[in-house]
Amino acid sequence: DITLPETVTDNGTSYTVTEIGDCAFYQCDELTGSLSIPNSVTSIGGSAFENCSGFTGALTIGSSVTSIGNNAFNDCLHFTGSLNIPNSVTSIGNDAFAYCSGFNGSLTIGNSVTSIGGSAFENCSGFIGALTIPNSVTVMGEYAFFRCSGFNGSLTIGNSVASIGENAFAYCSGFIGALTIPN
Repeated sequence: DITLPETVTDNGTSYTVTEIGDCAFYQCDELTGSLSIPNSVTSIGGSAFENCSGFTGALTIGSSVTSIGNNAFNDCLHFTGSLNIPNSVTSIGNDAFAYCSGFNGSLTIGNSVTSIGGSAFENCSGFIGALTIPNSVTVMGEYAFFRCSGFNGSLTIGNSVASIGENAFAYCSGFIGALTIPN
């Protein structure tokens, strides 16, 4: 299991870890177990963990993260359990979780997210339960949930969504129950 530290020390000076830079762990495909992002981190850069396909446990995102960059977890195939996007997150980048098909629990999107990028959750076929797009979301990119066929509950789209990109829910065949689209 990998837990990133909240602080690091260099030559006797402590530094708070506040961001994970672009491509920080790109293609580190031999990382295994779960991944825990500490509460001190405010941003996860583009491609930070892209192609880290070896993870086999839960992904925990700290409660201070405000942005998840493009491709941040793209092709991290084997995360398991539920995915909770904390209330602190305001944007989920393009392809942020694309092809993360190992999740086998619910997907919860925090109530501060205003934009869900194109292909953000494309081919994440393992999520189960209902999906609620919070009222804070105004834009959903094209292919946002393309081929997310595991959901087996209702689909609720929040009141502030003004734009849903093409194919956003194409091939999402598992939804049952109510479909709620706001005015």
